[in-house]
Amino acid sequence: MNKNTDINVSYLDGEKVPHFKSLSDIEYERIYSGSDGSGELPDAGQYPFTRGIHQDMYRRRLWTRRQQSGFGSPEESNERIKYLLKVGQTGVNMDTDVGTKLGLDPDYPLAQGDVGLQGTSICTYEDMKALFKDIPLDEVSSTLIVQPPYSAVIMAQYLLLAKERGIPWENLIGTIMNCSLTQLVGPTFQSNTAFFPIDLTIKIGLDVMEYLIPRAPRWNIVNINAYNIRETGVNAVQEAAFSMAMAADYIKGLMKRGLDVDSFARRIAFFSAAQLDLFEEVAKLRGMRRIWARMLKETFGAKNEQSMWFRTAIQTAALPLTAQEPLNNIVRAAIQTLAAVLSGTQSIHTTGYDEAYSLPTEESHKLSIRTQQIIAYETKVVNSVDPLGGSYLIESLTDQIEEQTWEMMKVIADKGGFIQCFKDGWVEEQINEARYKMAEAIESGQHPIVGVNTFREQEEVAKINIFKHAEDMQAKRIEYAMAFKKNRPQEPVKQALEKICHLTNGSTNLFEPIMHAVEANATLQEICDALRKSADFTIPA
Repeated sequence: MNKNTDINVSYLDGEKVPHFKSLSDIEYERIYSGSDGSGELPDAGQYPFTRGIHQDMYRRRLWTRRQQSGFGSPEESNERIKYLLKVGQTGVNMDTDVGTKLGLDPDYPLAQGDVGLQGTSICTYEDMKALFKDIPLDEVSSTLIVQPPYSAVIMAQYLLLAKERGIPWENLIGTIMNCSLTQLVGPTFQSNTAFFPIDLTIKIGLDVMEYLIPRAPRWNIVNINAYNIRETGVNAVQEAAFSMAMAADYIKGLMKRGLDVDSFARRIAFFSAAQLDLFEEVAKLRGMRRIWARMLKETFGAKNEQSMWFRTAIQTAALPLTAQEPLNNIVRAAIQTLAAVLSGTQSIHTTGYDEAYSLPTEESHKLSIRTQQIIAYETKVVNSVDPLGGSYLIESLTDQIEEQTWEMMKVIADKGGFIQCFKDGWVEEQINEARYKMAEAIESGQHPIVGVNTFREQEEVAKINIFKHAEDMQAKRIEYAMAFKKNRPQEPVKQALEKICHLTNGSTNLFEPIMHAVEANATLQEICDALRKSADFTIPA
């Protein structure tokens, strides 16, 4: 550093990036030519849908702007939903707190410290009514972010709310996450087995799917959570292979129950990540469309073209967002959002620049929506379908990612499928290896992060508005749960829970008994505890 001018002379010597590999270790060539692609591409809307599942894509209709939200009480989250819809959100993406995701009521000692912090707290049917007050369930598409078995309770609450409002279930539009192994912190073993037995988790997830298939034809029965897989630190190929292999296991599970693949495949959706390697992310989504189409047609014998449509929502990755110089995250999120658009996704959540500090403020949430609107209406990238299609680089990357993904999917299949690989610990081994590799790359500078391990100003202090919960929020939620259980009629609850206990260890689809328990005013944890009791499973202290 020049002491007289405070100019870093090293910046003036000419800079060079440390290597030319993608985030998945694919080497970028100096230049690409026609020999690097796989030949002429079918039009968008034609099998295998490399260029998009619809012929006109965003020329016909833009993607859904669906910002993930939820905090504190259902009433507070309802106000945020309405605000987001007011400023341009076009779909609801409702997240629940950790307690809800673990099947715990707010008054349970282990849950009390996390009530309402990372999402909204839901434990009763009353909560669901408050959460969606004044939201038209048959006009606004809603995603409910919770995994099995707790997804069965949340979905039952939502269906009962529609019934109470006189809305036919066939008119409901939305998605239940319902992905058994990936919701908390990706498919890590301890997080997915400590609070509920894994085999029963998978069984109830399939129960939810089976129940919805004939009754709610516009509702997605599962969202394969590739996003949380990617956020563990794995690369694009692993994200694609793991999520596709998991979807294959779900398809096999439903077909084993006697369901025809074309009766449900078009209702399987994905939730994917958009990382900062722009070209690789575009290629990844194009490759995943091809893999899904070919897998459904060639492996599972699907005949309906819509069964072969790979449909995904994308959230811009939070993993590369930094606490240091947080305003840099605005640029990162914008580039990731552009990657999602160029890849031809169906729905986008742009992660807030304050993600490293807190849940998004209203200001941050609004900026995320504005980012999507600027890309949609000002950049002109939506004017042409698959605007990067035909690029020698993109076509080469698409082919390489597809080939590597198929290879990894074969390894998983040879080991018994994704669920078996998860149980055997192989998935966690892959995740841990990826985490160590990423950490080493960051520490060595091989993975540059501006403001963290390069171009860092040691003295800088971040100045940023932080979202803050109401001070009495948790106490009120705990008091509410205790009062609710004390003041309701107890006998119907007892009978409904006993029925669940009686049926749990058999082959009966448990969704309807769970719905009856919700109608009887049983809480989320009471229903889940009845399932745990039958499985002889104890919540850790």
